[in-house]
Amino acid sequence: MTDSTRLGGFKVLKNVVRISLFPPRELARFPLRLCTLLAENRINLPYLTVLCDSGSWSINIIVDVSDQEKTTSLIEETFGHVSVAHSKSAILSVFPHRRNPEISGRLFEAFDQQGLDPDAFANSPSTISVIVREELLQSASNALFEPFSFSAYRTPEDWKLAQSGKEELYKEVVASYQEKRPGIYGLEYQEGQELIRLRIDRSGMAKVGSSFKGFARLGLNLTFLATSSSEDGLKENLAFCLPLSEGQTYRGAIKRLAPELDIDTLSPVTTFSMNGPHFGDRYGIVSELLAALEQSDIGLLALSCTVASITGIVHQDQTQITLQAIQESFDVPSVTRKE
Repeated sequence: MTDSTRLGGFKVLKNVVRISLFPPRELARFPLRLCTLLAENRINLPYLTVLCDSGSWSINIIVDVSDQEKTTSLIEETFGHVSVAHSKSAILSVFPHRRNPEISGRLFEAFDQQGLDPDAFANSPSTISVIVREELLQSASNALFEPFSFSAYRTPEDWKLAQSGKEELYKEVVASYQEKRPGIYGLEYQEGQELIRLRIDRSGMAKVGSSFKGFARLGLNLTFLATSSSEDGLKENLAFCLPLSEGQTYRGAIKRLAPELDIDTLSPVTTFSMNGPHFGDRYGIVSELLAALEQSDIGLLALSCTVASITGIVHQDQTQITLQAIQESFDVPSVTRKE
């Protein structure tokens, strides 16, 4: 790759609020109950991440600023004090990353070099999405032009001009989700993956970025990435998937650059991804998926919903039952096994 990696472009969704949730372990089936609650109240989720670590959930949701008060009230009335509402945010999405870990690595490094502190990251098969406080949006957008060049914009000023009148650029789906049986464009899955989970302070993201660039030089694909805040607010939870390591471990590669990090790995796992015509307006869609997994007693390890895609992780021995559960709840025109 050259000093400036060429990408297609990036999009922004503003006027949203990030809410972090840390339910106690005794709140069983919390992700399903949460998403069902929001679906019943027709609250859309343009962004959602769910991470499970030792039986505890850490969850990020994004809602429109107009739904913030209603959402937090519903959560507290139903579950008690499990949410922490953050300031007004924006979603900045870069595409396409082609599952190349160097793109994520450069993104981590760029924000660190500019002294910026994003609230969360997540990827889909084609896009990396970053949650930033809205007052940092311009600085975050400017930072992207150091490691990347974009076919749509030559400079930050070009990008800023292109946003005029397009504040709702993300909301490409104008009709609310109505299908009794959601239709998707396709279902992809990839077996033989390794899930790596880190607890990291924000200053360590650049070191992880350097590790990702090393993984890219080995020709590895990044099939999952999501972060969430820890409940104490001092560290981030970072989960990502790469192909099963042979010989040299990912733990060792990361520890050489950042020996202070807490790391654990789980393998083998399978990642799956799906997208569809209403996924950007997705109340009711995630709850359908979680209900299908629950009914089949599938142990979800992680989930991310960004732009128009849902990506999840399950134990590899549950691959076929997961595919079957999805096909029984969604109209799936094709299933593709990725190598």
